Amino acid sequence: MFFKKLKRIPAMFLVCALLFTTVFSYSMIANASSSFTPRLDAPSYSNDYYYSNKNIYYQYGYGMPNCTAYAYGRAYEILDRDPGLCHYDAYEWYDYNDGYSRGQTPKVGAVACWKYYRNGETGGHVAVVEKVENGTVTFSNSAWGWENFYLTYADVNDPAMGESGWNFQGFIYLGDFDKNNNNKDDNDTITYKTGVYEVEVSDYLNMRESATTSSKTVYQIKNGTELYVTDVKQSGGYTWGYTTYKNVKGWVALDYCKYLRDKPLDNGSNYEHGDVNMNGAVDILDITELQMYVSKNADFTDTQLKLADVDGNGKIDISDVTELQRIISLNKA
Repeated sequence: MFFKKLKRIPAMFLVCALLFTTVFSYSMIANASSSFTPRLDAPSYSNDYYYSNKNIYYQYGYGMPNCTAYAYGRAYEILDRDPGLCHYDAYEWYDYNDGYSRGQTPKVGAVACWKYYRNGETGGHVAVVEKVENGTVTFSNSAWGWENFYLTYADVNDPAMGESGWNFQGFIYLGDFDKNNNNKDDNDTITYKTGVYEVEVSDYLNMRESATTSSKTVYQIKNGTELYVTDVKQSGGYTWGYTTYKNVKGWVALDYCKYLRDKPLDNGSNYEHGDVNMNGAVDILDITELQMYVSKNADFTDTQLKLADVDGNGKIDISDVTELQRIISLNKA
């Protein structure tokens, strides 16, 4: 894949920037955040780590799509402070004196650097390690004049880190995030199962139409939201869970969620009125369940009785079935 050589930021500014980096880079490293949340999806346009003058590339007209603008913003987001990384072309990042340690071992939060020569020109690319898990490295990327955000993958033992046509220079280590319990050793195997999960991302997690990162986003779920996952499958290097949120059904990457328990809390507080089968959606299945109860062919728990009183009159009867049918009809309209 071809990435255009990135243009330089005006020289006078860089002289000042270099002075700033020399003075502050070591203090920034010493105070680096110990937590790390992987980024699976593109940052929103309101995220000022990427789309504001905080980001030096954005400030001078070289914002995303651009690998350096993205990596600079991602580093800013991870550290929650100006990272003091290189302000030049991507191929110059690895040899730049920014005070961070370097190495050849993939670690979460590290910036990966490549350099290449093509048609008499020198070019490069930088990306950020989001996961090192089950023998696979996951990188988040942007590309000059091409993709605003995308993911790539490499085997942990691949010396080219997935880009065989380029010279892999190494990793810039922003901090030691592998100690954080959200990240797993590359030999760890994580087992996912159905149950209740909590979303753990920096802003939101995309719910997708099917279990792939290229599928259409059907909802954006905020950090901290609890989801009841009823099916699990592997696809594209991720574990996906099928869930329903606010009557929208879809797949979320469980790699960015924390398992809480096997079933929802049985107090009705996490469910809408009418969701009598407590699957997270109010639909035709609830009408069937409610009809079974009204005809005395099913028993309800106390929580189900609370959810089944759709019209709020304190009784469960045919009027609740009628009201539930009306609600579902309106939701489909």
